[in-house]
Amino acid sequence: MEQWNQTQIEMKQVTVTPPVMLEGQKLQPIIRDVTLSIHNGEWISLLGRNGSGKSTLAKAAAGFRIAGAAGQVIRNIQTAAQGKPIPIVMQQPEAAMIGATPWEDVVLLLEQNELPSAVIAYETERALQRAGLGERMNQPIETLSGGQKQLVAIAGCLAMRSPLLVLDEVTAMLDPEAAGAVLAQVRELHQSGVTIIWITQKLEELQGGDRIIAMNEGSVVFDGAADAWFARSGKGAKDSLCEELGFEAPYAAQVAWELEEQGVKLRPFPFTADMLTEAVSRYER
Repeated sequence: MEQWNQTQIEMKQVTVTPPVMLEGQKLQPIIRDVTLSIHNGEWISLLGRNGSGKSTLAKAAAGFRIAGAAGQVIRNIQTAAQGKPIPIVMQQPEAAMIGATPWEDVVLLLEQNELPSAVIAYETERALQRAGLGERMNQPIETLSGGQKQLVAIAGCLAMRSPLLVLDEVTAMLDPEAAGAVLAQVRELHQSGVTIIWITQKLEELQGGDRIIAMNEGSVVFDGAADAWFARSGKGAKDSLCEELGFEAPYAAQVAWELEEQGVKLRPFPFTADMLTEAVSRYER
């Protein structure tokens, strides 16, 4: 296993400007002057509203060729398909599925990426098992739920032996139960050592220990822990960066803010139900 905290991706002053300008419009960068490092074993929750640039940032980090890109991206990642971008799991993975079953879909992906035929069956089964699809690997794709299709796409990335997964709002089109199942499976993969870039607009998907990177109008406006993301400047203020960027805070965070108004400060700042329960219990002792 790679050394903990090893830099996997380093971005230096990365800017992406559309190469074509519409008549009468001034060119505006999609992302501008982004400098950051991604380390082995991190869970990065990449936040931003539609049009903020988060998907373009993820594509640049993953190694996709983007027209109008400038700056430097250094990738220290070994995968089974060297020289190719890290696959990104999207909202609607079925659009890229080519196999009739999860097994066939992953096998065809590995064949397309020219993996040795001797390892394809092993890597396919291993990846589907890790993604929680061991009992469904030969089930017709059209009979799978939306969440299960997302897991097939995740299995394809795992089969490529990528130590880093990029998931772009993969729960956006799913019902709460399916979304929770996919998130839980990815959290489990993270616990096994896989680095995760989890793009979302749902703050209820945050967890203690996540590194939050937030984007607005193409720039990284926050990079840090949740305590600072939810921090207000004082009593009566509603000026946390979370609020300023128009996000709806999780219920637990709203309760914690209300308690702060009453003079009760809970630390670390709780933004999940479990964190709130633990913080209140600790405060009362």
